[in-house]
Amino acid sequence: MRLMELRVFQAILESRSITAAAETLGVSQSKVSKQLKLMRSWFGDELFVRTGSGMEATSKAEALAPKVKALIHQFELLDTETQFDPLDIERNLVISTTDEVEHFLLPKLIGRIATDSPQSRIIFKVLERDYAAKQLELGNVDLVITPNWHIPEHLKQKLVYADDFVVLFRKGHPLEMQKLEIENYLSARHLMVSPLGTVVGPIDEALASIDHRRTVSVATPYFMNVTDALLSSDLLLTIQRRAATELVSEHALVQKELPIKVPPVNYFLIWHKRYDKDSVNCWLRQIIHEILCAEPVGL
Repeated sequence: MRLMELRVFQAILESRSITAAAETLGVSQSKVSKQLKLMRSWFGDELFVRTGSGMEATSKAEALAPKVKALIHQFELLDTETQFDPLDIERNLVISTTDEVEHFLLPKLIGRIATDSPQSRIIFKVLERDYAAKQLELGNVDLVITPNWHIPEHLKQKLVYADDFVVLFRKGHPLEMQKLEIENYLSARHLMVSPLGTVVGPIDEALASIDHRRTVSVATPYFMNVTDALLSSDLLLTIQRRAATELVSEHALVQKELPIKVPPVNYFLIWHKRYDKDSVNCWLRQIIHEILCAEPVGL
């Protein structure tokens, strides 16, 4: 028996008419008749017989009526999502991302969670090389926020913003009064931010496409801890504009445009498909998307 047959049974019982039952259900009269035929075969009973006053229920149908009504109610409960209110939840909200995303996200996220779900706790984790795929599947991490370098196909994603690259170095650097060209860019030594621990990124891939290569002397996983290295050396740092703008506003650094064309980096919200319709996950995704999309990137 399918839910459709049960609904047909209930509609005929209440309306005492195949025509009226069809109108109630929004289907054709022939479909109602077909469903009734299937039910008669299933139960081995006529269930409803035509009389001068309409379709009357047999004693078998009258006995089945309360059970059918209860079954329909149970199906409808399964089909209705439980009302979700973040005020009622008390749980850890775990986000894995890079420190520069955390830097921009955290202050506004604290305010939103304190208002919407004050019993919950925000936890940030360092970005893992595999995008925390197993932790997302297990529910130990709710969301990952990162560029999509090689995200596994079974993970879901949503674009939150795009950011292009600029070059930073200390004030007083030999290049400060020069135009930054590909030649002096390549002749310099470079500092690289690599959250996943690699020494090849989109800049190196763009350079390789035009048969060039830069010298990366230092690699660090953290965006917001590069200033000491820059201020004490002649290293160049090629970094996303959003983070660069923040660093230049607080330190004696110079920002210049990158001398080669590199596509902007797209940042994504990433989650496991198991939690695609999960109320808490959907709510948290929406909040983070609103916060990050509201931040100017400077493209």
